[in-house]
Amino acid sequence: MERAMRSPRFRKAATDVRPYGTHRFDVFGPKVGRRLTLFGRSALQLWLRLESTPQVVTYCERPLLVPEARGSRAADFWVCTDDGEQLHLVLRSSEATIAAKGLRVYPALDAWCRANAMTVHTILPGELDDPEPLCQNRLTMLQYLAANTAAAGDEISRAIAIACNDGLTLIELEQRFAALDPELVRASAFSLVLKGVLDCPTIASQPLGPNSRLVMS
Repeated sequence: MERAMRSPRFRKAATDVRPYGTHRFDVFGPKVGRRLTLFGRSALQLWLRLESTPQVVTYCERPLLVPEARGSRAADFWVCTDDGEQLHLVLRSSEATIAAKGLRVYPALDAWCRANAMTVHTILPGELDDPEPLCQNRLTMLQYLAANTAAAGDEISRAIAIACNDGLTLIELEQRFAALDPELVRASAFSLVLKGVLDCPTIASQPLGPNSRLVMS
């Protein structure tokens, strides 16, 4: 079933101030159809999860400044899922200390979110420590999608999904669809993986390559 189109509550970052000491990552987000800038490894890992979670419809990086916080502290992401909207906060060390005591980190933000039918989802940095092969493979898939923005079409996507019903390696899939550009075949297959239609059993342990096997989820 196709999802109903919905107008995002937030469309661009509220601030582009880079927190001191953080690395900058410039990426392309297929779910939002634009380039975005992320600051810090935690933000990058969270973004990879959002792009790889089928239930996430859309999102916005640094959607608003936290009024109770000092300086330019922003919420990390606004996220719209099939079940509603959330503000994601990756807790900094001082914030994590407060949360560990069972206290609300930002009570006014919690109240504002409740009034606007959103929930605040707090994340400890250690909760984003996905295996490095998984992070790199997700980046690889998203780079293929960014480089092949022309959609293959629903008919081809369905054919690729059906072809993988009993499992195929990437090289076997490309041979099966030899009439198509191999880059487009891979991009289409990776899009299906990110949507949860296909699964790659070794995605968290081995680099993606010609012998990576894809199966129906």
